[in-house]
Amino acid sequence: MFGRRKVPPAPPPPPAPPPGGSDDDPKRQPGHQAVLRHLREQEATEPHVREQLAGRILFDLACRIVADPRGVRIETVLAVLASVGGSECLAAVIEEAPPGTKMEELGLLVVEARNGELFFFGDEPNRLLAEAPDSLVSLAFGAAQALGAPVTMEMITDEMRKVAGLVGSDDYERLDLPPEHQVDRPSEWVRVFGKTMREALDLYDVRPKRRAAAFGFAIQRALDASKGQIDPLLAATIVLQCSCRSAKRLAVAPQ
Repeated sequence: MFGRRKVPPAPPPPPAPPPGGSDDDPKRQPGHQAVLRHLREQEATEPHVREQLAGRILFDLACRIVADPRGVRIETVLAVLASVGGSECLAAVIEEAPPGTKMEELGLLVVEARNGELFFFGDEPNRLLAEAPDSLVSLAFGAAQALGAPVTMEMITDEMRKVAGLVGSDDYERLDLPPEHQVDRPSEWVRVFGKTMREALDLYDVRPKRRAAAFGFAIQRALDASKGQIDPLLAATIVLQCSCRSAKRLAVAPQ
């Protein structure tokens, strides 16, 4: 029912810039340019190869940035990836639009809460979040299903309905998780780690509307890593709740 794609071996990472090199942009280094060329060639027969590689990089990055002396808490990794990935479902729709495009022209309904905060609803963010076969939630639920979690489409529709009903309330970011598995607010993960993760995707030329798939593949890796640590249904629930909430708000207000 849900997306589950085999992740191929990743191309080799680009080498470090030579000492004393004049170009500090890693994207312009010859080794990295070779990786990008290799991805373009592979995409002719493996259309998801770029997003799969990006997913591997995002997972490794998330593990590094949340690690503490005790190790890596898998709930936090899942929350970071789902929160930033969810925000990219909305940001991508606005980013790819021509300058000056109105929200209604993008099929987005903007709701202003009593506190002045803006929330965005539309078919295209929903497609990137949960409806396309390679959407963030579809890929995540595919991995959870493979681990034995009884995930359903009803879980997705119920959560999206619940989130819509919480718009503007103090409970919007309150997650329905057991206390011992609780995580921070999705907006906080986006604020702290969003820029770093977007830079990693830009390094590999992942287009805005393909970022959600990259995060979905990253979450698949996190779910595989969570085996034996937490229940796969709980892991899928963390992903669903974090991504649905962050997919309705922009990290930066539209100009």
